[in-house]
Amino acid sequence: MIVHELMSMESVFAEELKEGYHVLVGKYKTVDVITDTDCVQEIDCGTEEIVEVVFDPGNEYSLIRLGAYTFEEMPSLDELQRTIFANHCDIFAEAVSA
Repeated sequence: MIVHELMSMESVFAEELKEGYHVLVGKYKTVDVITDTDCVQEIDCGTEEIVEVVFDPGNEYSLIRLGAYTFEEMPSLDELQRTIFANHCDIFAEAVSA
């Protein structure tokens, strides 16, 4: 069993995206839970960075997830921007070089 615990979240590229679109960076702690007849053991397997692209149409509780990407380490802003632009170029307010 793998348990994901949300550790932190922040919005990036706020001024570069069209209104209503957000890029959220989440850091998840991955834990394997091993069960045996006698014990339960939790092992820290490291972390993974989850980047989500969402749209907020303005209604309460109505975020729409447009995509999610997993990185082993926190990507640089340039790498993150290239990844998002390659998949969601239409959400940027200005053209961004890929």
